[in-house]
Order: sequence, then structure tokens, then C-alpha cells
Amino acid sequence: MSDKFFVVTALSVTLFSGYALADNNSAGGAINFSGAITDTTCTINGGKSADFTVVLNPISVSDAGTTVGPITKNKKSFSLTFSGCTGASTTTNNKTPLKMYFSSAQNISTDGKYLINTTVNENDPAVALNVGFSLAKPGAATPILLNQPFDTGVLGNKTAPDAETITLDVYYYKTNALAARVGSLSSNLTYTISYL
Repeated sequence: MSDKFFVVTALSVTLFSGYALADNNSAGGAINFSGAITDTTCTINGGKSADFTVVLNPISVSDAGTTVGPITKNKKSFSLTFSGCTGASTTTNNKTPLKMYFSSAQNISTDGKYLINTTVNENDPAVALNVGFSLAKPGAATPILLNQPFDTGVLGNKTAPDAETITLDVYYYKTNALAARVGSLSSNLTYTISYL
């Protein structure tokens, strides 16, 4: 993934097999498209990859407990640096902080508080591990809502080496009151940056 964001587009193609239509035995289907346009260009992490992996140390079933919410044991911090960010409007990026928009809707819980574990079918109680992941500002376990824009608090318009940094904490997140099950956890999240 490029660390310069000019136009962010996503193409989703879904083909549905069709049975014979009318008398000519033609087959058909549907193609769905989606995409986005951003107003912002940015250098993220000094021009190095804007993709990365955060690995948390394991927790035990007893660490997970049965209380819904962030699990403080073995949280981990990660940082993103922003420099050279410009918006479509020359005045916007001087006054308005950058916002992060999260996608990967199939991995975001309906309330937006956590990322769903994609290792197993979390909707099947026979196999669910009952734990996901949440993001929070440093020192605040209250989850960042992933289904709405997150205000980074930085303008990002300085040039390197004066990049601005945001740090976020990743927590394990207990998704329900059922006991956690032993197994691996994983999820992912796509983000874009915009002044709007």
C-alpha cells in the first residue's frame, strides 16, 4: 500500500451465477462497485510502509475474565507519524486536524467498539473465543469507535523531520460474558486519512 494517499478506491466485484434467462439461454449476474475519493495527501511513517502488524503478548483465559470491555493485561502501543499532508483546500489543512476513517466493516463490531476475531466464527458459540481487539488513546481504555471518524488531533502539515506522531493502544477486548476459549486471535483494519 502506498504511503501517499491521493485517491483511495476500492473495487468490490461480486458475481452471482445465473440460470437461463428468457428463451435464449443467456446467463447473467450482477457486478457491484464501491469506492472513495480523498482530499488529502500525506507521508506516513517517514515514507516507509503505512501497513504494519501489531502483535500482542498472549493472555490467559482467567486474564480475559467475563466482563465485557477492554482487557488491560498485555495491551500494546503503536505510533503513526504524519508529515507533508495537504488537503484540497489550502486553508483546511492549516486549521483542521486529520481524521482517520476505518473500514473493513466485516471485522468491526456493530457498536464500533472492537474488532471481531477473524480466526473463528465468533457467531458460533461452540467455537467462539469471545475476545477481539480494541483501540484507545494512550492512558484511556475507553475504545475508539471504529464506525465513525477518529480525530487524530494533529495537522500533519509539517515537513520531515518535524513529523507529528499519534500513538494508540491496542487492547484485547472481551466481547461477551461467556468464558474465553483457548486459541489464536487475529483481525485487520483498513484506514484512510482525510481533513474532511
